[in-house]
Amino acid sequence: MIIKVKWEDFKEEIDGFVSTGNAIVDKYRSSKTEDEFNNFKEEKQSWENTVVSYVRASFEPENRNFANEFKAQRGYNTGFKLGTDQKIKNEIQALKDEINGLDYYLKMLFISDAIVRPDEIDLNERQNLDTEGILELILSKLYDLYKDGKYHSINWILEGNGIKLNGRGEDWDYGRMLENRGFIECMNGRNVNAKLKLEGKYAIEQSRKAQTTDYSKISNSDEELKELIKQVLSKIEGLGFGQQIIFDEFDELRDDIPHLSKKSFGQLLKSKLGDLVTAKAFDKALASEIFKEFTSQVLPF
Repeated sequence: MIIKVKWEDFKEEIDGFVSTGNAIVDKYRSSKTEDEFNNFKEEKQSWENTVVSYVRASFEPENRNFANEFKAQRGYNTGFKLGTDQKIKNEIQALKDEINGLDYYLKMLFISDAIVRPDEIDLNERQNLDTEGILELILSKLYDLYKDGKYHSINWILEGNGIKLNGRGEDWDYGRMLENRGFIECMNGRNVNAKLKLEGKYAIEQSRKAQTTDYSKISNSDEELKELIKQVLSKIEGLGFGQQIIFDEFDELRDDIPHLSKKSFGQLLKSKLGDLVTAKAFDKALASEIFKEFTSQVLPF
């Protein structure tokens, strides 16, 4: 399964669904009557159907499992007749769970290279990674998810990045190996879920610092670089990112072009993109795409 729409467009749509869902919660938070409850259920159902239809159609082949994964699980019927206010509270909580699940789904897709950016990786190389390479991949993706403090499915991480498991329990083995090294904490159940420990975070940071970036594909032409900056800014603005800090950073970069070598330009671009991500001017996905426009390489975070 791969995404067939642009990642930025998909993310924008999902963010919009999250905002709409939160607006529905706010609208009915203080509702008390049966009519309000019925109206709430109708709006919630319509929202769910819209989300499911969009997500299913955004992948090739269609993501037919999404509906079951997305819709909140209903609690058991206790046999007691609930009052309208309690039914509304339960339905609001169910909607909140779906909104949180949608936000989490977006995070997990972002780290799934084989799904959202298959043209940027060598899938054959991924499928032939040795054990150490697979362990490094798991750590790297858990690093990208580190800030949320949650446990994440090792199976999802592997399959979403082009690694096919050879047998039942293999994800458990990888988790155990990394846990024994002190890099992760595991929560074992039907699936193995893990989160990065500080030792694992440090190991990935040291590994990434040691990586070298090839700047040879950056254009030799000052005019081409300036034109590319112009195109990038136009694209950024078209996506709705119009903060002045973005334009200020790229104006400085453009002014420095005559004085920079390819490597110096690339390093300065990487630094500025990192600063803009830290300032929340845009996200890592867009920063990585911008970096690729100039260098033909994905920006490592």
